[in-house]
Amino acid sequence: MKEDALFYVCQKAFLEKDGNILILNDPMEGLDFPGGKVQMGETNFEEALKREVREETSIEIEVGAPFFTWYSDYPVGHRNEGKKVFIVGYKCSYVSGEIKLSDEHDSYRFVNKNNYKEVDDGSSFFEALKRYFTI
Repeated sequence: MKEDALFYVCQKAFLEKDGNILILNDPMEGLDFPGGKVQMGETNFEEALKREVREETSIEIEVGAPFFTWYSDYPVGHRNEGKKVFIVGYKCSYVSGEIKLSDEHDSYRFVNKNNYKEVDDGSSFFEALKRYFTI
């Protein structure tokens, strides 16, 4: 009998503001979106995603519907090295705040359906972004 795999659950916000989606750069992984792992004891997933987005960007959001799921392994040297993560992408809307990045990311930009292919790094995160703009 096969043993069950242990995964962390991660939520990512595809944060739309004025028709553009916020993308972040993780210095270890590249393309990323605001969000993160659900912490022990968190059972309100919407609030958990809002918390992560606030911690990483200082932005307040409204959480919409999930639209895509994917899997990722954190690479060697990453702060979450060796962890296997099941990721859920949510359509989210900007509510308020100025972007102030935490130390987890070193830059950000907004992309839209006309220019998102400029950030194609071949990652599963790009596949999620592509899915956002093609559904």
